[in-house]
Amino acid sequence: MNLLWQAVHVGIAVLGVAYLAFPARVHAFGFEFLRRSPSEESGESAAPVWLYRGIGALLVFIGVTGFV
Repeated sequence: MNLLWQAVHVGIAVLGVAYLAFPARVHAFGFEFLRRSPSEESGESAAPVWLYRGIGALLVFIGVTGFV
């Protein structure tokens, strides 16, 4: 069972690194409620990118602390 938990934490950390490295790609395939509506696309905002980077940092933190 310990090996299973380690695999889960590695998966969480890898997902977090993906969120940190490619936030725009994750945003393209992310949840619909986190995306902006087409009428709001006239003014580009970096908020969704930073939101995904924050989620990624949190996932990496969770994954790394699982090994301790």
